Amino acid sequence: MMYPPRSEKYKKQKQEKQRRQSRFWLGLNLSLIFIIVVLGAYFYLSDRTMQGEPGTGNNDLPSSGAFEQDGNTAAGNDREGQGQVSMDSGAEDEDVAQIPADPGDASEVDPANAPADEEGTQNEEGVRDPADSGERLLIHFAGDTIFSGKVADKLRKEGYDYPYRYVKELFQNDDLSIVNLETPVTDGGTAAENKTFVFKSSPEALPELAKAGVEAVNLANNHTLDQGVEGLLDTMDHLKQNGLLYVGAGKNGKEAYAPVYIERKGIKIALCGFSRVIPDKSWAAGNNPGVAAAYDSRQAVKAVQTARKNADLVLVVAHWGKERTTKLEDHQTALAHEFIDAGADMVIGGHAHVLQGLEKYKGKWIAYGTGNFIFTKSTDASTWETAVFAAECTRKGDCELKLIPFKTELAQPVPMTKEEGAELLGTVEALSPGVSIEATGRVSAAAVKSMGSAEPPEPSEVSDNT
Repeated sequence: MMYPPRSEKYKKQKQEKQRRQSRFWLGLNLSLIFIIVVLGAYFYLSDRTMQGEPGTGNNDLPSSGAFEQDGNTAAGNDREGQGQVSMDSGAEDEDVAQIPADPGDASEVDPANAPADEEGTQNEEGVRDPADSGERLLIHFAGDTIFSGKVADKLRKEGYDYPYRYVKELFQNDDLSIVNLETPVTDGGTAAENKTFVFKSSPEALPELAKAGVEAVNLANNHTLDQGVEGLLDTMDHLKQNGLLYVGAGKNGKEAYAPVYIERKGIKIALCGFSRVIPDKSWAAGNNPGVAAAYDSRQAVKAVQTARKNADLVLVVAHWGKERTTKLEDHQTALAHEFIDAGADMVIGGHAHVLQGLEKYKGKWIAYGTGNFIFTKSTDASTWETAVFAAECTRKGDCELKLIPFKTELAQPVPMTKEEGAELLGTVEALSPGVSIEATGRVSAAAVKSMGSAEPPEPSEVSDNT
C-alpha cells in the first residue's frame, strides 16, 4: 500500500486549516457589516425623529435637518418684506366686530398624531440616557413682529438684516427663539374687508429672520388671515422653505391646534399657540384653514394635555387682552391658569403692544404681555417699551425668567440704557403683585396671587387689535 508523501499530506492539512480560517473571518466580517448597518439605520431613524418627521405633530415641517441637537438651526445659522398694506401710520388697530364665543366646527386634536412617550433622554449621539437630567435650556421669547407698512420701507432702505443687529447674538446662542409673527407673508392674497389695519409682508424678510436665530413663530393672532386663506397658506409655505417652525394656524383644526415638538440637548419641547382675539368666526380653524382660536378653551386645553403627555417641557404662546392697556382682561388670567392646570410649564402672552404684568401660578411663570418687537412706532410712548424674555428651563419644567429691556424703534429693537432699563423693570414689577425683579432683570416670586381685572368683559367682546 502506497502512502502519499508527508509533504503532500501536510500541504492538504494546511489548506484545510486555511479554508476554516477564511470561513471564520468571512463570517466575522459579515457579522460586523450587519451590526454596522443596523446601528446606522437606528441612528439615522433617531435623528430623523428628533428633526420632526411628518406625523409628529409639527405641521408637516420639512425633515431636512432644520434643527441640530446643540440648539442651532442649520437653516437659520447658515443662510444669509415689502408689500402693500392699508395702514398709513404706526398706530395699532381698533376694536371691531363681534364673534360668537364658540368657533363651532373646529376639529379636535388627535393625540394619536403626537409622538409616544419616551423614557430617559438622548445624548449627543442620540442614545437614551435615563440618568442624564442636568441639562438646562435657554429659550428667548419676543413680542409682535411685522415686516409691512413703514417697517417694509425701512427694511428696503437698510436691509432685511436691520431688525436683528442688537438681538441676533441672543438668538443665535440660545437653544430656541420664538416671536409672534403678526402678519401674513405673501406676494398674493386678498385683503380682508372691514379691517382698518391689514398687513402684508414680503417673503424676502424671512431668510434674515431665520439667519438671526429665530426658529419658531406663533401664527395664532388677529392678522394671520389679513390676506385671506391664500395668504395664510402662502405664509406657511414660506416659513417651511426657510426652516421656520410655526404654531397656532394650519390647513384645518387638527393642524392649527397641534403642538410642535422640538428636541434640544435630549429635552423634548412642545410648543403651542392660541388666540383669544380674531375679527370673525370664519378665522377659526376647523374643516377650513385658520387659526387656533381659544374663545372656547376646550380644544386649546386638550392640545396642552396632549403636549404634556409627549414632552418634557410645554410652552404656550397666547394672543389675548386689549391693546395699549396694562390692565388684564379676566379671560387672560382664566386661560393662563387653564393652560398651566392642563400641563403648561410657561405661558407667554401678546397683543396689547405694551408690556403687562407677570405672575407665578403653581410654580409656573406667566408673562401676560410682551409688547412690540419688530414694529412700527406709534405716537403712544408706552408701545415703545419692550423686552426679550429669557427663560432657563430644566427637563422637569422648572423655569427661571429674566427680562432684557429694549426700545421698539421703527423696525428695530434697540437696547435700553441702564437707567431706562431700571425704569422699565420697575414698571413691570409694579404691574406684577407678589413678584420682584432684580436690577439684572431676573424675576422671582414672593407670593402667588391672581392678577385678573375686577370687571369681566362683555360676552360678545372681541377686538381686531394688532
